[in-house]
Amino acid sequence: MRALAWLLGLGTFALGLSLALWSLDQAFRLAPLTREACVPGPLPERAELWSNGVVEIPLCRRARVGLVLEGALAQGKGPYALVVEGSRVLWQGEVRGVREVWVMTSGKGTLALAFTNDLYQPPEDRNLFLRALEVR
Repeated sequence: MRALAWLLGLGTFALGLSLALWSLDQAFRLAPLTREACVPGPLPERAELWSNGVVEIPLCRRARVGLVLEGALAQGKGPYALVVEGSRVLWQGEVRGVREVWVMTSGKGTLALAFTNDLYQPPEDRNLFLRALEVR
């Protein structure tokens, strides 16, 4: 009887441990932005990214979107920017001076402008500015 209780307890412990490990794997799994519901909201007219960051553009529909970007150079390089919709990259590149970028959105994810290579070494400061946004 004791052996049966011991085996039953060991089996219960193994089942609980395997369930906990499976739950931990699910908890730390990265879900792509396309799984998130896009919630429409006011569109930003301008934005200033003084450090690495993201500007969310809650468009949530098919459209042709134009962004007027301006980059401040540091050490001879401009800010590196990405325009993404969910997990899909629509445009990426270096912004030197003023640059106009047009992308087509599908409406299946959140549209975002990301700045990824900030540098601040006084007197130089690499920054990205969204000067205008147009939706057609």
